[in-house]
Amino acid sequence: SVSGRQDELGDAEVRLAAMQEALSRALHQKQRLADLGLAVSKINHDLRNLLASAQLFLERLEHVPDPTVNRLAPKILATLDRAVSYTQAVMSYGKAQEEAPQRRLLELRRVGDDVSDVLGLAENSVVSFENRVPEGLEVDADPEQIFRVLLNLCRNSLQALETEKEPTLVRRIVLEGRREGSVTLITVSDTGPGIPGNIKKALFKAFHSGSKQGGIGLGLAIAAELLKAHGGSITLDESKAGACFCIELPDRS
Repeated sequence: SVSGRQDELGDAEVRLAAMQEALSRALHQKQRLADLGLAVSKINHDLRNLLASAQLFLERLEHVPDPTVNRLAPKILATLDRAVSYTQAVMSYGKAQEEAPQRRLLELRRVGDDVSDVLGLAENSVVSFENRVPEGLEVDADPEQIFRVLLNLCRNSLQALETEKEPTLVRRIVLEGRREGSVTLITVSDTGPGIPGNIKKALFKAFHSGSKQGGIGLGLAIAAELLKAHGGSITLDESKAGACFCIELPDRS
């Protein structure tokens, strides 16, 4: 604080106060720029992946009969709608936080089927996808956000499995879910090489990605943030072979 003294100490107090104020402004601006950079990176990450999925659908449309066109067209439109909605977040300067979850009761198995469709897993001749979620299992979550969580996890697994060249390897992604009281437990696992030990500590932090081959990047940070907003969590089960991510998602209180 400035005492108002009219001597050298008083002059030093004024100069120190001015320096502190300037430093505070600089730090605040730096944080806002960092938040903006994180927001843009997150949006670009999901946007790039979703547009790639739309492109995949379009390539398949070139050589299919009309009934399949009718089936796939809505999926393409839905994917593009998701991409457009993500870009709108850029309009709010410095907004690094996700929207608050708009929670609804969802059929978890159908969410998994949507993820499989967007990633083209049903037609993938190299990697198989097993949706082991029981019919009728309900989850209390934001539809778009839980979709993004599962999409990022399954995409990471897909990238890791497709990278490996050995033809005899089993390449499988498995989605499972069950209820324990008011909590839904979800696991996404694969038969890939697993998570490198050098990135496990920072696995769910932004900009602490692993190797490109492993497919582990910003998607895990996005998943963790979305689940935290639901009051849930995500962890890596290191006791399993491959990569196995465990999600705990409580119902609304």
